[in-house]
Amino acid sequence: MDVWYEKKTTGNPLTDAYLRGDSLVADLYDYPSSGQQTLQNRANELDLKYEDHRREQVVSAISQYMQRIVPDSQAVATLLKKFSQNNCLAVVTGQQAGLFTGPLYTLYKAMSCVVIAKEYETLLHRPVVPIFWIATEDHDFDEVASAYYILDKGELVRSHLHERPALRTPVGQHEISRAEFIRLMNELSVSLPEGIYREDVLHDIDNAYRETANMGDFFAKLLMTWLKDLPMLLINPLCKEFREPVRDAFSLVLDHPTQFRDAALFGARQVVAKGYTPQVDVPAQHSLLYLIDEGRRSALDIDPDQKEGFVIRDSGKRLTKAQLKERLEVSSEDFSAGVLYRPVVQDFLLPVLTYVGGGAEIAYHGMMKQIFHAATRKMPPLRLRQRICVIPRRVSRALQHYEVDLSDALTKDVLEDILSREFTPSIDDVMQSLQHEVIQSLQTRVSYFTTIDKDLQKAVLRTEHALRQDLARLQGRAHKTLRRNRSEVVQALTMVHTWLCPKETEQERVLSPLPLLTKYGLAWLPQLAAHSSPPWDEIVYVRW
Repeated sequence: MDVWYEKKTTGNPLTDAYLRGDSLVADLYDYPSSGQQTLQNRANELDLKYEDHRREQVVSAISQYMQRIVPDSQAVATLLKKFSQNNCLAVVTGQQAGLFTGPLYTLYKAMSCVVIAKEYETLLHRPVVPIFWIATEDHDFDEVASAYYILDKGELVRSHLHERPALRTPVGQHEISRAEFIRLMNELSVSLPEGIYREDVLHDIDNAYRETANMGDFFAKLLMTWLKDLPMLLINPLCKEFREPVRDAFSLVLDHPTQFRDAALFGARQVVAKGYTPQVDVPAQHSLLYLIDEGRRSALDIDPDQKEGFVIRDSGKRLTKAQLKERLEVSSEDFSAGVLYRPVVQDFLLPVLTYVGGGAEIAYHGMMKQIFHAATRKMPPLRLRQRICVIPRRVSRALQHYEVDLSDALTKDVLEDILSREFTPSIDDVMQSLQHEVIQSLQTRVSYFTTIDKDLQKAVLRTEHALRQDLARLQGRAHKTLRRNRSEVVQALTMVHTWLCPKETEQERVLSPLPLLTKYGLAWLPQLAAHSSPPWDEIVYVRW
């Protein structure tokens, strides 16, 4: 395995400005991204703010959940023992409960969390544990229902769930039926590319499902299986044991909904005033909370017509603050934070030394400073997760054979460039020249036809249109024929493009872990984690 780094910003202007320490955006955040003094200041704040009784509740909750996910794990027991110490801090990350753990960057987030926790533990000379927050509350089923992998011929295929839950059901609660799971496994058994670890991957998936069928715990079991050499603690916020320690976080919003709503709106205005685009829309009446009512996760809005009143957005049902506070005491698991309040809930629950996120997450934190302050807290420092691009052996060999620069292959489909090398000039150049000559020749004779009859000008225009269509068809047929005659080149470079730019974006945003785990197993992840965490403006390349 060959590993190297190259400079590359995230492409999100606000995130890049924050990570490079731009003074223009510094007041949108409470802390710089990193630095020993930043960490020490944050640790000092947590020592004053985080309560021992809450730590006891959280350790108990995590212990119960982890026992269900990875029973009798010694690695988990060691982390829990460390977290029980009253000076232990946490590095936190999170992601939605995607099918087969979702896109590759889910694993990279988790790996980054483990690496950074070890780094900060050494830096601060005190215990630090990695914690992964599974966003099981989210209700956008389409975002989690698919997993992409690549066939041997280079074709991108999608494995996805056909059976949908009821609208606005938290994805972590969705039960995958036995029939649906058998269908998925049959698909994978037929189409998942060969590799020496193929059967291990299929076994891992089958074993995880046999122990639990809901999306949240299925995700958790696979994550812990595939990152078994990078142990971490997990939080599933749908579980009641995690809700009870943060009742006060939800109660605070119920007591002061307009204050939190106004803080979110102020944050959005600040981002706009500095020339950036807010990553999250803030509806004018949203309290930042959701209520899981009759199995549906619905936005809890401020009632404009009733003081201390709320409205469930989907149903229009009205509830008083008193009714919601009573429900919070009895069924705390019914309350859910929106994306702009979730980090505050995490901060109530955990001693968050730093949060590890992607480019969009760091940018939308720029809207949250006043929300944290309304809760009498500070936003934690933010670290960018590792960004990784894996270049399999087949891709490396194809790039070398066809003399293609990796930088070109990462930004565009190079197939046409390679095919055009065999013909000078290229098909497109020839067709462009031919179209210019033919159309120009016709246009120079318009006056000849109009001297016969002015109405013939329409016929000339129709002929020009028909000629353009015929030439376009000829161009397309020439390309199709060339591709058919050079099928070996087409297959090799299609495979390259699918691996490096699936769906015309970064590999880690589309591909599931399936194709890499099938080919290379699990060992490469801890090997990669052993490398020091790169600077924020560098991407990691891994080549076999």
